[in-house]
Amino acid sequence: MRVNPEYLITFSAVAELGSVSKAAEYLHLSQPAVSGQLRALAGIVGTSLYTRHSRGVSLTADGLELLPLAQAITRSMRRVGELALEKRQHLKRHVRLGVSWTLAARAVHLAARFSDENLKVSLHSDHTPRLIQLVAEGELDATLAVDASHALPDGLEARRFSSEDLRLIVPKGHRLIDSGYVNLNVVQEESLLWPMPESSVRRRAARLLQTNGVTPLRELELGSFLALKAALVEGIGVAILPRSMVGLEIDTGFLNSVGLESNDITLGYHVVSAPVAMLPGTVRMVLESLVR
Repeated sequence: MRVNPEYLITFSAVAELGSVSKAAEYLHLSQPAVSGQLRALAGIVGTSLYTRHSRGVSLTADGLELLPLAQAITRSMRRVGELALEKRQHLKRHVRLGVSWTLAARAVHLAARFSDENLKVSLHSDHTPRLIQLVAEGELDATLAVDASHALPDGLEARRFSSEDLRLIVPKGHRLIDSGYVNLNVVQEESLLWPMPESSVRRRAARLLQTNGVTPLRELELGSFLALKAALVEGIGVAILPRSMVGLEIDTGFLNSVGLESNDITLGYHVVSAPVAMLPGTVRMVLESLVR
């Protein structure tokens, strides 16, 4: 059965704005036109998609099931319009890329490589769940995320492009710098520095310690990775991080990286976006460079 994509775009707008009148204003349509499209879509699907109330509309269970598909159509049509505008007006191409704090260094190099007079790559940093939501809402073209292959919103997929092990990061002159690999139990004699609770790295490290029954001698929670790096360099404690997050400090001799003898220490790095076939060519070009 053929469905008019305009019906799905209208349905998506009504669902997101929670009001037929607001959707009509946003879509530059009359309210009767919006209501007519919604009735036509409900007739095709064969069920009620929303209910009216004093504050606007609420989706039924069937409406909630249809919404992600309608949103995917809306994103695709928006991208077609953006592409057409670029081609017709020779506008500068723009890729909006989310990046988790863990992958910031990789993303900076990526943005610098592609940003020129014809293409701009802008970066938005946040925690993985929020970045994935922004991609689902169409505010970002894609995001680089940590351990993001499960429970994605409908219409998005995760493609692994790299991985990295967690390691014990210690300051210069620490007793463990020449150890090569150590058992997690050594953390019981250390002051452990934590990044913010929302961090994917922190969640994985906390799970690792809990699984192995390890409790640090002392724990200090810091509000950012910048503060965490400063505390490490000052010798205030140790941290469990991927090496790439402190690569410069290790290369310049301020910090050292020690391997961990444990299972489940590998972080998966993923690109989260719509399926590749749905992405604009410029977005595909930027993302494909990650796996070269």
